[in-house]
Amino acid sequence: MILKMRLTRIIAFIISCTLVGICVFQCAFIFDENMDQIEERNNREDVIGSYEYTHNINNLFDQLWAVSSIYLRNTDSRDKYTCSKEYEKSVKQAMQDLGLMDVSGKLTIDNSSDFEYYAACGDRVFTNTKKSAEDLKSDYSIEYVRGSSDYLPNGTNWVYQSDKRWYTTNYGLTYYLLYGSLPKQAVALYDLDTTGFDSYTDENGAKLYYKTDGTMPVPENIYRNNDVLDFEPANREAFEQFEHDEENVYYALPDERNGFEPDERDIWSEGKKVESVRDMSEVTDTDVYMFFDENSRNWVKVSKDKFQKEIQSNSDITIYIKPSEALIAEYEKYQAMRSNIEQDSVHKALPLIPVGIAGGIIALLLLFACGYDAEKKKFVLSMPDHIVAEIPVLFIAGAAAGVVALICGIDEVRGILSEYYTNVDMGGIITGSAVTACYAIVLGSLITLSTRLKCGSLLKTSLIGRLASFLWKKIKKLGGYIRKRLDSRSVRHIEKNALKNDLFLRRFLIRTAIAAGAEFVMAVFALPYPYHNIEGFVFGSIIVLVVYIYFSFRDHAEIAGVAKQIADMNGGDYSPRTVPEKSPSYGMTNNLNNISDGIRHAVDKQVQSERMKIELVTNVSHDLKTPLTSIISYIDLLSAEEMSPAAKDYVSIISQKSDRLKVMVSDLFDLAKATSHTDVNSEQIDAVILTRQVIGDMADRIEQSGLEVRTDIKAETAPMMSDGKKLYRVLQNLIDNALKYSLTGTRIYLNLENDEKFTYISVKNISAEEMDFTPEEITERFTRGDRSRTTEGNGLGLSIAKSFTEACGGVFEIFIDGDMFTAKVTLPLTEIS
Repeated sequence: MILKMRLTRIIAFIISCTLVGICVFQCAFIFDENMDQIEERNNREDVIGSYEYTHNINNLFDQLWAVSSIYLRNTDSRDKYTCSKEYEKSVKQAMQDLGLMDVSGKLTIDNSSDFEYYAACGDRVFTNTKKSAEDLKSDYSIEYVRGSSDYLPNGTNWVYQSDKRWYTTNYGLTYYLLYGSLPKQAVALYDLDTTGFDSYTDENGAKLYYKTDGTMPVPENIYRNNDVLDFEPANREAFEQFEHDEENVYYALPDERNGFEPDERDIWSEGKKVESVRDMSEVTDTDVYMFFDENSRNWVKVSKDKFQKEIQSNSDITIYIKPSEALIAEYEKYQAMRSNIEQDSVHKALPLIPVGIAGGIIALLLLFACGYDAEKKKFVLSMPDHIVAEIPVLFIAGAAAGVVALICGIDEVRGILSEYYTNVDMGGIITGSAVTACYAIVLGSLITLSTRLKCGSLLKTSLIGRLASFLWKKIKKLGGYIRKRLDSRSVRHIEKNALKNDLFLRRFLIRTAIAAGAEFVMAVFALPYPYHNIEGFVFGSIIVLVVYIYFSFRDHAEIAGVAKQIADMNGGDYSPRTVPEKSPSYGMTNNLNNISDGIRHAVDKQVQSERMKIELVTNVSHDLKTPLTSIISYIDLLSAEEMSPAAKDYVSIISQKSDRLKVMVSDLFDLAKATSHTDVNSEQIDAVILTRQVIGDMADRIEQSGLEVRTDIKAETAPMMSDGKKLYRVLQNLIDNALKYSLTGTRIYLNLENDEKFTYISVKNISAEEMDFTPEEITERFTRGDRSRTTEGNGLGLSIAKSFTEACGGVFEIFIDGDMFTAKVTLPLTEIS
C-alpha cells in the first residue's frame, strides 16, 4: 500500500485538507452570495419579520387588550359609561396613565405600522376597519379569541402573555395586571370616592388606597420617605386586645421603653424575660388587622378573611390584528425568493460534494495507515506521538467549539466585514479558512491518537496514564516494602503479636474508649438542657478525668521499670529483667530482654573476633620477626668479612631493605593492636611536654631533611588521661610524614592550643607532589601521597596516627587546601591549671 511510506502520508494529508478546503470555500462563497440578497431585505424595518414590525404588533395588542378590558367593559355602544361616577373617574385616570386616552376622553392608539385591528368585549367593538373578525383571519394575523390564543402568526415572534389578568374585590377595588409594553404594568380602579384616603404604590406600580377604620385592608409594608419603612407603633391598649401564652415574658412596647413608672419597674425584678416590641405587626395575629376606632377610641380587630378578591375571566375579549395586504404580498414574495435562493445554493453546492467526499476518504485511509514504518515493517510512534494525549483531545474539542462559534456568529462577522470590504467576500474567506484549519487540526489529532492506539501506547502517552502508572509503581513499591518488612526475620526478633500481647497499650485503648464513651453519654443527656445540667456535666467530667489519670499513673509507674532497663542497657548492662506476666510492662520487658540477648551475643562475637585477630597478628609478627632477625644477624656477619666493593654495596642494600621490612612488621603489629583498643594504657600526661619531647628527639632527623619546623605552642600545659607512648607515636608520624612529602625550601608549622575542654595539635606543610586524593583515602592503610612510590614509607604512618588517636579517645582529621596539607589531632583535657 502506497500510504505505508511516511512521505506519501504527509502528501495525502495535504491533499485531503486541500480538497475539503476547496469544498468549504466554494460552499461559503455560494452561501455568502445568496445571503447578501436575503439580508438586503431583512435590514429594512418596514417589512414583516423585522424587529420594528414585531415590536409594533406586540405593542398594539397590549393597547387593544387594555382598551377592551378597561374601557369597552364599562361603556355602551354610544361610548357612554355604564358604571358609577367614582368608577368612571378611575377608568379615565387609568386610561390616561396608560397613554390610551387624551384629556377630552378620546381613545388614542399608536398604530404606526397601519395594522388592521378588531377588538371586542362582549357586544362592544373597537376597530379601525369595516371588516369583520372573520375577514381579519390569516396566517399573518394575531388571533386572541375568548381570552386565549395558541396560534403564532407568520413573520413575528409574538407570543400571548398569560399574565394579563384582573380581579375584583368586595371593598370597591378592581385590579388589572397589564404586563407588556404599556407605561404601567398594573392599574387599580375604585368604585368609591378615594378623596382623603391614604395611598401607596405596590410592586407593580399601581396606586392603592386604604383606610384604618376596618372598611379597607391596610398594606402590610408601606414604603415612604425614600424607601424607609414606616411602622404602626404598638401601645399597651392595643396589645391588651390579644391573648399571650408566655407567662414568663414581659413585652416592652415602644412608648414604654423610654421610662418606667415605679410599679412597672417592679416587672423587671419579677424574673420575667423582657422582649421589645417594635410595631403592631409583631403582636397581632397574621390573619387579623388591628384598627383604632376614632369614634369609640378603642382598638378593633378585623379578620383578613373579611376582605376578599375574585379572579375574573377574559373570555369576553376578542382581538384580531392583521398586517396590510401589501406587506403580506411582499413577505410571500420574499419567502418564494428565499426558497429559490436556497434551492440554487443546493444545486451549486452539489458538484462540490464529491470533492469533499474524496478528501474524507483520503482522511479515512490515513487513519488506517498512519504510524506504519516501512523499514521496521510495524507501527511505531513518531515525535508528535510522544506529546501527552490530552493535547490532541483538547485540539479536537477546541476545533469543534470553534466551528460552532463560527456558525453562530458568522452573520454578525459578515455584516461587519461587508462595511469595509465591498468587492471582496471576506466572510467567505474567513469561514473557509477557519473551517479548513479546524479540519486539519482534527485530522492531525485523530492521526496521532490512532497511531497510539495501534501501538498500544495511548494510556502510556497520556497524562492520566502516566500519573496512574506512577501511582501504581509507588503502590507496588510500598507493597514490596511492606511484604519485605513482614517477611524479614532476625536472630532475636520481637514477637509478631507484640501489639496483641502489649497489656499497657491494650489498657490505654480500653481506658480511653471508656472515658470517651462516658463523656459522650453525659454530653447527650446534659448539653441539650444547658440551664439545668451544665453543673452535672462539669462535675461528671472531672470525675472521669480523675479516674482516667489515676489508672494512667498506676500503669506508668510499672512502665518506669522499662525506662530504667533502657538506661541500664545504654550504660552497658545487658542483664535480663523479670516481671509478672500480668504487668503492663511485660511485653516491652520481654522485647528488651530479647534485644539485650542479641546485643550481648553480638558483643561476645565481636570481642572473640578481635581476640582472634590480635592473636593472628601477634603470631604472624612473631613468625616474621624470627627469620627477619636471623637475616639481619647474617647481614651483620657478612659486613665484617672481606668482600669486593660491589659485594659490599649489595650487602648494604640488603641491610637497608631488611631494616625497612622490620619497621613495616612492627608498624603492622602496632596498627592491629590499636584498632582492637585492647592495649591502651591510660595515664596522666601533659601534651605540651610530650610535643616538645618529640621535637627534641627528632632534631637530627629534621636537620638532615633541610626543612625548618616552626612551633607555636600557645598553652603552658595540656593535662589529659591518655596513652603517652601512642600519642608520642602519633606526633612522631605526623612530623615524619611532613618531612617526607614537603616541598624543598618550605617550612613545617606545628601548633598547639587549648580551649575549655580540648587541646588541638596541628601539623601543616606544603606538599611537593600534587595531592589528587581525598582526606579519607590518605588515611587508608598502605596509601601514600607519592603515587610513584619514589620516597620512603609504607603507607601506614597516617593510618597508625589515626588509629592511635581514636584509641586514646581523640579525633584525627585531615584538611587539604590546594598544596597545603594539614593534620589535626583533637584530645580531651582533664583539667587546666
